[in-house]
Amino acid sequence: MKETPIACRMDALTTEERARRAELFTRLSAAVNQIQELPNGFSLTVSPVPNIWMIAAEFITLESRCCPFLSFSLEVEAEDGPMSMRITGRPGVKEFLATELHFERRT
Repeated sequence: MKETPIACRMDALTTEERARRAELFTRLSAAVNQIQELPNGFSLTVSPVPNIWMIAAEFITLESRCCPFLSFSLEVEAEDGPMSMRITGRPGVKEFLATELHFERRT
């Protein structure tokens, strides 16, 4: 199986979907209270604000279409604990995320 290049395919989304993806990313980013660097990407700890799971799921749905080389996982802790979202991938993905999504370590 041929690997896709580590580059956004914004033509994979309509103009409306690109606008929605940007809105979701803004809302998701506002809820992030910790970013941890992983060997192959980043782990985001997200405050349990209303609908954050649905916001993250919709963002992942759109982002995975324009960036099919990314891997995502979501985890929610019990008792209204925080949600963790991991964005990972093959070598080069972490640098791509740091540049394109402006991820930097936040504690």
